[in-house]
Amino acid sequence: MDRQTVGTLLRLELETHAYHRDADQPWLLLVSPDLTRPAYTAQLRRAYAFEAPLEAALAYTPHMVTLTGHARARSRLLAHDLFDLDASTTRVPPRLIAPFPSVAAALGWLYVVERATRLYPMVRRNVLARLPGAPTSYLDDPNAPARWQALGALLDRVARSPRVIDEMVHTSHDAFRCLLDWYVADREPLRQGA
Repeated sequence: MDRQTVGTLLRLELETHAYHRDADQPWLLLVSPDLTRPAYTAQLRRAYAFEAPLEAALAYTPHMVTLTGHARARSRLLAHDLFDLDASTTRVPPRLIAPFPSVAAALGWLYVVERATRLYPMVRRNVLARLPGAPTSYLDDPNAPARWQALGALLDRVARSPRVIDEMVHTSHDAFRCLLDWYVADREPLRQGA
């Protein structure tokens, strides 16, 4: 693959494709016609367990907020939805992600969490159809497409050398492995006896 002709976002997509199915599966399960409130709540908890510490790490990574123009603050929407579902975030196992050593490392992790937002419109439609009145403020993200494009532009701007691109790829692999480990560790049975 010629690194000069392939955009950084596309390169990350290609280099991490082996993780995509497993990372998407918990969200795609929410598109089921048999969706239950406990299944929806459990996935929001898993997402919160990953995104809240990630957002803290991003906020404390030197130059990250300056470069992006804002701190990522989507986990608060997860917390609001969980509260509206009468599900406490205190049941979410505490996790910690240290601030990243570089913007390139942080962007590798940010790519992983932003990638999932492309599924949210489809998930939200099914949640609203199957669970009328369920809170969906986290899934209702009209800025997601613009953020995805902005992320691609930012990745290309920061990826000025093969070493930086390799760091982004390496850390996105780390982020996917962490995400999948946390999703499996937080998996709750969806029905009695499961």
